[in-house]
Amino acid sequence: MSYKKLTYSGKECNNYLLFSFDSDFFDTELITTELKIKPTSVMIKNHPVPKSTSWKYEITAGKAINLEKYIEKLLDIFEPKIESINRLKEHLKLKTHLQFVIDIDINPESSTPFFGLNKRTIRFLSNTDTEVSFDLYKVDTMNLFNYHE
Repeated sequence: MSYKKLTYSGKECNNYLLFSFDSDFFDTELITTELKIKPTSVMIKNHPVPKSTSWKYEITAGKAINLEKYIEKLLDIFEPKIESINRLKEHLKLKTHLQFVIDIDINPESSTPFFGLNKRTIRFLSNTDTEVSFDLYKVDTMNLFNYHE
């Protein structure tokens, strides 16, 4: 099996965090109603794609290199709702996922993004049984490789 090589995501950095509820199929409106939070996007399972249903909330960090304050923003929103999150997960058979999407500028003069998973973040992830992933992409802000979109 071969995989498409992931190379450049473009010419500008656009870092973000994404907290999601995922499952085969569920009523995404139940999440919105229970949490009193509007999702930034919703995907409903269809054939052939998407392969699952997701309720997503995105915190955009843009070009910021210190991502810790964006993690804190996400926690400020979702931490008070841990009981509701867990109730929804159990009732609807959902998984939660925290995804970090990070662009790394190939310009040698640019700093790379940074963040830590402090005790507050780890406690939230543990208390909600949330999986974490990190998606890293290269960004060519200097257009060294004449990337065309």
